Amino acid sequence: MKIRLSLLLITIPFIVIAQPPSGYYNTATGQNCSGLKTALKNIITSGHTNQGYSALWTQFQVSDVKPREVGTGSTMVIWDIYSDNPTGTDPYNFNPVTQQDPGSGGTSEGQYFNREHSVPLGWHSGSTGSFSGSDFHHIFPTDKKVNSERANHIYGKVATATWTSLNGSKLGSSAVAGITGTVFEPIDAYKGDVARAFLYFVTRYQDDMPSWGNNTDAVRAFEPNTFPSVDIAYLRLMIQWHNADPVSQKEIDRNNAGYTYQGNRNPFVDHPEYVNEVWNSTCPGLSALPVDVIYFAGKLNGNMINLNWEVATEINLDRYEVERSFNGTSFTNIGSVKAENRNAYLYNDNVEQVRRRRVYYRLRKVDKDRKFAYSSVFTIHIPLNTKFSVYPNPANDFLKLQLNNSSNESAMIIISDITGKIVIKQNVTAQQGLISISTSHLGTGSYIVKMITGNDEYSQRVLIMNK
Repeated sequence: MKIRLSLLLITIPFIVIAQPPSGYYNTATGQNCSGLKTALKNIITSGHTNQGYSALWTQFQVSDVKPREVGTGSTMVIWDIYSDNPTGTDPYNFNPVTQQDPGSGGTSEGQYFNREHSVPLGWHSGSTGSFSGSDFHHIFPTDKKVNSERANHIYGKVATATWTSLNGSKLGSSAVAGITGTVFEPIDAYKGDVARAFLYFVTRYQDDMPSWGNNTDAVRAFEPNTFPSVDIAYLRLMIQWHNADPVSQKEIDRNNAGYTYQGNRNPFVDHPEYVNEVWNSTCPGLSALPVDVIYFAGKLNGNMINLNWEVATEINLDRYEVERSFNGTSFTNIGSVKAENRNAYLYNDNVEQVRRRRVYYRLRKVDKDRKFAYSSVFTIHIPLNTKFSVYPNPANDFLKLQLNNSSNESAMIIISDITGKIVIKQNVTAQQGLISISTSHLGTGSYIVKMITGNDEYSQRVLIMNK
């Protein structure tokens, strides 16, 4: 289980720190912004030995293992961030030797694990023989099927999931203003891990960023320069994940193992404070980082869009006016939220009457002296056929189906496992739009929930996590 520590969004209090060799970061002392990034690049490049891509199989058996939780076989299993369940029982475990990717198979979860470039190989060298292509500090052992679903997509926060892994990692449309297209979202417990791996990468290989930053697959994450090397919207997200998910003992142990293995370290695991010292609003070109709103996102939940935003500072701020558009150009005020010197805010927008359309949102930040500025724009497509939402997902003893209205509607509920076998079939009547189904007797796994009302049929995938 991953050690979690509470942490404020911007300030970093005391946390457990890895132990680099004495004097390892001496040349970084007193530096900040691009100077600190370059100093760190020089430190972690010196001594870095390319051990080769195939050597990672053996290294993972040392650096990325934990005690078995389910199944039989090896006592220690691969610590896979795409299948690990930090708050419950894992859906499956991998034998570190016998379940290495053989080159075929891996069409469903739990069959094989492989070597996931958290910064996709196609974004940079394209060769597993290069330093970046075999760099342990950004390559993790992960389930082959999930790795395949993630593909070359950037990390992000998902608004509407098109695919969900058994531990809750998601693929779908972006929920973050300024980041568009399909994104992959790991679970909260590993968002800091992948963010620090990404920031390590753009630091270690900053001299290559001017060319790699023009890669069509990487353009949403990279900038073609040595500083800041990261697209601003994506940088905000990585900093937010870094601050919200502090360095864990797992990362410390992995960082130490990486130093033994290839001779360099991830400085953002050793010194988490370096992230905000390298990338902050005092640095040239980063005056907008952080802005009042550092994170603006939304998610479709039934007939509501749940908008949420996180705030760094609110100096002299009076309110947030929520604006909506259907073309991304002409916006209309739909509500207002009073600034109350908090870190996070919520606003719900009923979209029942605007289905089958793309909706755009932005925040108008109004100061007490009536000056104002706009946030980045968040956009989401409202599907026509979303009849209900299912929660919690993952679930344990029960599922709740929330219809898009509050009627006492009758429906047939059919739940099938991944083989197509029907495990629950019930005629039910919603109570003010809510249906509750007991799932305590179901085993851990992925299921399809189907609701049939009249001539209409709707389905959604869910994950059950029962012991």
